[in-house]
Amino acid sequence: MKKNVCFFPGQGAQYPGMGRDLYEASAEVRELFDAASDTTGRDIKDLIFNGSEEDLKNTSNTQVSITLVNISVYTILKAKGLLINDDAEPVYAGFSLGELSAYYAAGVIDLKTLFSITNMRGNLMAKAAAEAVKTYGKLGMAAVIGKGFDEIESIIKESGLEHVYPSNDNGSKQVVVAGVEESIKKLTEVLKKAGTRRVIPLRVGAPFHTPFLIPAAKEFKGLIKDFTFNDPKYTVYTNVDGGIVKTGQEAKANLSKQQVSPVRWTTTIGAIAAYGESGELNSCFESGPGKVLTGLWRGAGSSVPCKTVGTMDEVNEL
Repeated sequence: MKKNVCFFPGQGAQYPGMGRDLYEASAEVRELFDAASDTTGRDIKDLIFNGSEEDLKNTSNTQVSITLVNISVYTILKAKGLLINDDAEPVYAGFSLGELSAYYAAGVIDLKTLFSITNMRGNLMAKAAAEAVKTYGKLGMAAVIGKGFDEIESIIKESGLEHVYPSNDNGSKQVVVAGVEESIKKLTEVLKKAGTRRVIPLRVGAPFHTPFLIPAAKEFKGLIKDFTFNDPKYTVYTNVDGGIVKTGQEAKANLSKQQVSPVRWTTTIGAIAAYGESGELNSCFESGPGKVLTGLWRGAGSSVPCKTVGTMDEVNEL
């Protein structure tokens, strides 16, 4: 059977007012916004529509906001029959935070669980980052263009720099590093001498997917142990190793591991691009704000383009 791929973006894709046109156009989306506010006890609609860029950059706000917009788009795509139909079945993958949206779409978790654990995750990661700042100073993340994950990992080890790690394996020539800002600055000079093209600071509020998040991951693991995680109804990939998730228990374990493990996105999109080589890949969508994953997909070399879908105008162009 043909595959319709749906990617969900993660933190860094946010912007004030995202999803407003989806909210105005769809009663189902308005119900999702109400559910997010009811579950978290916060006015998420007001946060997204009226909050500042700085408000949305705060990890405790960002994660539930992006997740809400991700699944708002997904709900519209699904209703239009663009993901599940008689001729094709869906394949889901989420980048970092987006993995929670992918688990919801694949039937691993229900809507209340999605918003509950996303809210927990954001709060715990913000708390862990704040504690790390007290200990180590200002933290951050930066995209490194021009070298692969293994190369960057080796350069960091050889540099002797502490408290900086490769965190996202985005593509064959794009890696994200995270850690203490001063260490990232020193690493930037090392990387330039090693022939790296660019190092770009990212709009995120914590050093995700590094040992700095160990306290958050441990507490999160304890908090989600009593939530129900079902076996996936559809194919869904995990960031931890870039592979397919087989069971609900595996999904639950991965959500704790992925907070401190590098995102293996290159492996994921390589595996999904292989569907195209066998003639199985029908369509590909980035469901949510921004265009980052669409750009990374181009690097996978697939003949099937990924369509960015984050606004009603983009929905209507499909």
